[in-house]
Formats: sequence, structure tokens, C-alpha cells
Amino acid sequence: DIMRIEGPHGDFFLREDSERPIILVATGTGFAPVKGIIEHALEENIDREIHLFWGARTKDGLYMNDLAEDWAKKNINLKYTPVLSRPDENWQGIKGYVQDAVLATYPDLSEQEVYSCGLPEMVKTSYATFCKAGLTQDRFFSDAFEFAIDSKKTKTSS
Repeated sequence: DIMRIEGPHGDFFLREDSERPIILVATGTGFAPVKGIIEHALEENIDREIHLFWGARTKDGLYMNDLAEDWAKKNINLKYTPVLSRPDENWQGIKGYVQDAVLATYPDLSEQEVYSCGLPEMVKTSYATFCKAGLTQDRFFSDAFEFAIDSKKTKTSS
């Protein structure tokens, strides 16, 4: 039997032809593609600095937090910063929006590459604010997760 497989056609992947530090920004399930980028970088022994910022409303939204923490412990070039916008009273980490946490850590983004994945509003806001902080358009890579249209709600009766 012949099996034909076609890979993804997207452009959200690690650019390996650069030496620039990498900032990864994810919200919610936007972590999944970012996870792939990190795993690839670790597998290929890419020694660029990588800083992952993962935002969620609550700690439950950081569904693979232990993995991200483990990466940061085991890899000197990888930092991890979780950010919660609606934390409970026990949260000791950074509070607010993930893109604001990036800017608080890196007020000048003129030397970095940024990979942003998650909610469309976060990606859009990140781009606008990061460019004001010195990031150029050619060093911003993104994948905004759009919501699928519910086909049952959009069908009209005949």
C-alpha cells in the first residue's frame, strides 16, 4: 500500500541561521508548538540563549509546567518564566500579561528573535509592543490560534 503524507505548511519554526537570543512567548495551548521548538533546539544542541515565557489565567493552564521547569534546570542556556493573569492568592510568581513580563525582563528587544504563539490578541499585542522596544519585523515569528467556526451555528435553514 502507498501512504502519502503531507507535512505542515506553516512558518512557525526555529530559524537556525541566526545567533540571536530567542524569546518564546506562549499562552495556553500555544505552548505546544513552542514545546516543539524547544525540543528541536535541545536535540540539535543549539547553544543560543532561550527564554520561555508561558502565560495562562491560572496555574492549571500551565499544563506542562513541570516539563518547562525541568528544561530550565537541566539546560544552562534555557530560562523559564511562567506568568498568570488571574492567579490565586498562593501564586508567588509573576502576575499579569505574558507580553508585559517579556518587556519587564527585556526592555530593549533589538538583539532578540521572538516566537509568539497563542491567543490572537496576545500575538497582535506582542508584535506591536515588542516593535516599540526595538524588535524588527523580520525577527518576529508567530502563530495565532484562531477559533474554529461552529458549523452547526453557522448553517442556515432552507
